[in-house]
Amino acid sequence: MLYDKTIGHPTISKYPMASSYVQKFIKSWINQVEGEVLEEVYDSLSVALSKPSSQIGYKIYTFDGGVHYLATRETVAMCSKGTTGLQTWQACLAMCQWAAENCHIFQNKKVLELGCGVGLLGGVISHMCDQVTLTDHHQSVLSAAQHTLDINNINNGNVSALDWTRIGDVEDEVDVVVAADVVFDRTILPHLVKTIKNKLSSPTDRDKVAYVCSTIRNKDTYNTFIEEINDQGLSIDNLDLSGLKSVYFSGTDVIRLIKLRLTI
Repeated sequence: MLYDKTIGHPTISKYPMASSYVQKFIKSWINQVEGEVLEEVYDSLSVALSKPSSQIGYKIYTFDGGVHYLATRETVAMCSKGTTGLQTWQACLAMCQWAAENCHIFQNKKVLELGCGVGLLGGVISHMCDQVTLTDHHQSVLSAAQHTLDINNINNGNVSALDWTRIGDVEDEVDVVVAADVVFDRTILPHLVKTIKNKLSSPTDRDKVAYVCSTIRNKDTYNTFIEEINDQGLSIDNLDLSGLKSVYFSGTDVIRLIKLRLTI
């Protein structure tokens, strides 16, 4: 039953969603359902309407058919506390689904995430890899990512501050670098690409690779990113996302996933 798997699920009681999000979900459900709507649905709507509007709440995700559920605490506002990193964006959702369908890439690997936001992608990958390090530079974002690890009992993950202008901040060896929705500000792109190259260049026998998933909001900005990659001597492979399906993203946004390696 849809109710028991969504707003009636016990996890929702443990991790309450923002009231505005609940209202939108239930109203959409009522408008689209064919036949009689359960009384419990109207009861849930009544409760949501009675609550004061909240700017922060939990979201519950699954990308593997319900084998693993992952809770994050996110803001309703696109920008909060001076950062856009306190809510999950489209490219991150697409990359989580892609990772779930390609978990072999992360098996027995040490993974580094750049620009981790609330920690959804790192949390999803944690079920596939040996170790994952979530990095960002904004303290509120780092706290949100740590909260995600804590409430989901992720023991093979850690959170660390990383300033892309100081690429030596995180010294641990990694096998795979991942990043989602980090290509939006041209001024930081040279630092981002240099950080990726630095992590791929660390002396080791491991075959290292980076994956970057981006929503193309501004073609010029994304082209600048690609130019920086070429200037830094990294190889680019465009990965096919055409068959990717998820309830979490509409498919209307243009999303690109690229694979980066050092050129020999």
